[in-house]
Amino acid sequence: MRSIDGGRERPVSRDYEGYLPNGQLVRQGFDVRTLVVAVKANCHGCASLLGASREDFGAVSVLVIAASAIDEPQWRQSSLDRLISPSLFEALDIRFPPLWVLVDGERGLVLREGVPFGPRQIAEEIADLTLMSQA
Repeated sequence: MRSIDGGRERPVSRDYEGYLPNGQLVRQGFDVRTLVVAVKANCHGCASLLGASREDFGAVSVLVIAASAIDEPQWRQSSLDRLISPSLFEALDIRFPPLWVLVDGERGLVLREGVPFGPRQIAEEIADLTLMSQA
C-alpha cells in the first residue's frame, strides 16, 4: 500500500519550536533527514504509528507532532520523540493529519510526503531517500 500522492518538494525552515508532552517549550532545528509524522486526537490509525519504535520507520530520525495536546494513552506512552507544534504544522503545510513528511534538514527541503498506513509502509516509501542520505 502506498500513499495516494507522492507530495511535492518544497523549501521549509530548518528551525521550529513547540512543546514537549511535559509542557516544556523547545526550539530546535532540522539538521539531518527527519521523518515528521503528524497525528491528531481520536485517530484510530495513529495508534500504530505512536506504538512503533524509531527503527520501524527505517534509517531516519523520527519526530511525531500534534497541533494541540493529546490526552490519550498512546500519545503519553510512545517511545518516539513527540512535540506539540501548531507552527510546525503550518510550516510543513500539514492541513489534515495523519500525514508524514520527510524533511532534508541539510538543504531545508520537504522531499516527500504522504498519508500513513503504518510504519512499514512509510519506511518503504522513503527507503530510496534515506539510503541516499547515509551514503
